[in-house]
Amino acid sequence: MQDRDTILTINVVEPALVRAVNMHSKAMGKDLKGVVLVHSGYADHPNRPKDTTGLFKEVISDFDKPDELQSALKPYADRLLAVTCRYEEAIQPFGKVIPFLPYINTPSESALKWSTEKPLMRDRLKNYDPSLVPKYQYVEEKDIPRVRSLVEGFAFPVIIKPSGLSKALLVSLCKNEDELEDRLLHTFEVIHDVYARDQYPGKPAVLVEEMMQGDMYSVDAYVTKEGEISCLPLVRVVTAHFLGLPGFYGYHRIAPVPTELPQKEVEAAFAAAKAAIRALNLSATTAHVELFHTPHGWKIIEVAARIGGYRDILYREAYGIEHFYNDLAVRMGMKPKMPGKPIGNAAVLNIYAEKEGFIESIEGLDEARQLDSVVFLEEHAGPGDVALFASNGGDLIVDGILSNKDPKQLQNDLARVRKLVKINLR
Repeated sequence: MQDRDTILTINVVEPALVRAVNMHSKAMGKDLKGVVLVHSGYADHPNRPKDTTGLFKEVISDFDKPDELQSALKPYADRLLAVTCRYEEAIQPFGKVIPFLPYINTPSESALKWSTEKPLMRDRLKNYDPSLVPKYQYVEEKDIPRVRSLVEGFAFPVIIKPSGLSKALLVSLCKNEDELEDRLLHTFEVIHDVYARDQYPGKPAVLVEEMMQGDMYSVDAYVTKEGEISCLPLVRVVTAHFLGLPGFYGYHRIAPVPTELPQKEVEAAFAAAKAAIRALNLSATTAHVELFHTPHGWKIIEVAARIGGYRDILYREAYGIEHFYNDLAVRMGMKPKMPGKPIGNAAVLNIYAEKEGFIESIEGLDEARQLDSVVFLEEHAGPGDVALFASNGGDLIVDGILSNKDPKQLQNDLARVRKLVKINLR
């Protein structure tokens, strides 16, 4: 048998993955290679992250044609060490690849499906432990005329949440049944375009669920093939809605959490996260879990079979750990290197326009980038692009990560960035 020396990833390659593969090469004393298997329907996506170093060879295949997929993977079957998958929209395509990867550690196809389709996720969580989830109802477009009967007995306000999207796209608050009907009609007017734009698989549908009250947190966890789960430190998530702004996107995320939770509550959060992971039968993966700390205990918002957004840099700046390195280690059957005490303070910020319309200009980025705390600050739209709220399917305009040893200076610089960056509309 050939020496196993190849890392497989699905659809995209980020610099952090290249960094992790090179670190494992050094640790293992041999040169590792990479292959990125790209679904043919995604190959021409304009924003697809690609490897610029030459470490990862690109192989394009139609994931919906098993014969073609098998042929594409055949040359690497005996060389693969691990397979990883980074983005939510690639998880279900990853599931189609798994039957052709019998000799390495992977999550099951069903576990990946349960972790991407929110109605299935809620069903598994409720069956495993009803206390983990709020009351919910699956709704398709054809169900709108009878939605009042479907949510009979629900306590308002409720949340509309698309079943297959991420980043809080089209997540909306409804205070009564009239608002629910109106918002459902609007959601299904635009949801098909959002699915097509971001290449999300599956049939557009939504969950209607009772709104959870409390503080939002998230945690990434490493799950071995044998089911051992190791949780990283909690991250505090402050949503736009929490601050009285439109949408439910993460306005900012902070690590370590700025207000220390009692240890018993941290342990309870980890217990809820582990229960959710087990409810979905996830294994041989990194899991990203979002939770609410409510007066009635910890509730699960969602679970994803991947590294959480921004978590690589966030955890490195706050705790000095290499998240992608650990992700690969777990998938290769190795133990991850867990963090000790915090080494700094870090935060993610997402910026949307204050109103909706067409962007005329974005000001202040260069000045904001000069702040001591800024690790990176990037724009994702420009003049002529449309600015929409996340609740209407819009993507963020600017995002970034800040880091500082001094938590007060970090907060000052976060506020300064938001003051400097101006999104002007016409």
